[in-house]
Amino acid sequence: MKRILLAISVICFVLGPSPIEAKEKLASEQMPSTFTNSIGMKFVRIGPGTFQMGQVDTQLPVEVVPSGLDFLRTGDFDERPVRSVTVTQPFYMAVFEVTNFQYELFDPSHKSLRGKEGLSNDDDEAVINVSWYDAQAFCRWLSDKESLPHRLPTEAEWEYACRAGTTGNYYTGDTLPEVFHKNARRTGGPTPVSLAVGKTPPNPWGLYDMHGNIEEWCLDWYGPYRHNHQTDPVGYESGNFRVTRGGSHGSKVYFLRSANRMGALPACRNWMTGFRVVLGEMPETKPLKVLPRPHQRNVVQRSRGDVMKGPDPDKPYFKGPRKYVRI
Repeated sequence: MKRILLAISVICFVLGPSPIEAKEKLASEQMPSTFTNSIGMKFVRIGPGTFQMGQVDTQLPVEVVPSGLDFLRTGDFDERPVRSVTVTQPFYMAVFEVTNFQYELFDPSHKSLRGKEGLSNDDDEAVINVSWYDAQAFCRWLSDKESLPHRLPTEAEWEYACRAGTTGNYYTGDTLPEVFHKNARRTGGPTPVSLAVGKTPPNPWGLYDMHGNIEEWCLDWYGPYRHNHQTDPVGYESGNFRVTRGGSHGSKVYFLRSANRMGALPACRNWMTGFRVVLGEMPETKPLKVLPRPHQRNVVQRSRGDVMKGPDPDKPYFKGPRKYVRI
């Protein structure tokens, strides 16, 4: 019996804390305000709280709105309705975006992508050319390595942490200082620029590069906001695009706002997008049901005799050309 108990103790020691123990440990008020894991990733503790998520319906400063797009003076359509969101559980968020050095401890083959298109060549630059699936796999690897739950932030956690108690367009206020801009006025493809992390001023909670440098993958499927107050939201149960936040080194200042939302196919790898890691258990909230799209609502199927009239279905048929309309 003693041998069995000893064996169980050894197994528990090797595997680390159980999920319940890890959750209780991370939620404990006794945990330090900062934490560094075994590969040198620094985290800061984000406490529970309530904030207004989305872009308030006020006129944005002229210097924030892209030239000729005055209809964006109140923000994008998908940043409203603004609603109150409560984060009930503390979590740790990485102070910096994941770097090449850190990511390549997990995937050494990524070194072949360093410097692609003149970007992100050094150890301390934010990793790019990683998909949402790559980011998820890195988090699983890190969770196993550390015996603590590492994951992507939910979209609500990301904006809550980015704002850090502020209510302006950026955590710096209603305008963003020049030091954050990088290639904010670029046109066309990528322009080489340093993606070294931590070179711009941090927000009030000690997080760097929440405005620019690279876009950051979030956990959620992209979808419209709901009107009601939400607690620990985790997004929709399915979708086509995963949320990205923060804007990149090549984004105009307008797209670097705290409320700005973006999305990309989860398999997409590009020169703009990387990620940041959260340390903490996933909220237990159920994801939202996907609403039918407007063109799919109140559709009544009717049998019509003229359905079969038209071009021969066995032969190619093209109608056009139609003029492309840029929205």
